[in-house]
Amino acid sequence: MSILSDAPLPPSPRREAWRKKAERHGVSTKTLDRWATKGIISPPEYINGRKYGNANEEPRTDAA
Repeated sequence: MSILSDAPLPPSPRREAWRKKAERHGVSTKTLDRWATKGIISPPEYINGRKYGNANEEPRTDAA
């Protein structure tokens, strides 16, 4: 019996540097931090002390 399965792994989310994500949305990195606090976007992932966000995620428009 094998511990490893032959099933394919789900694709990992594409990461985007926090600064690039801010530029793409036309806002500052501080605004992204505020959006993450309010739940408009998911919080950043820290890798070696740098912030990264999901490149495929768009800000929620229904958040108050």
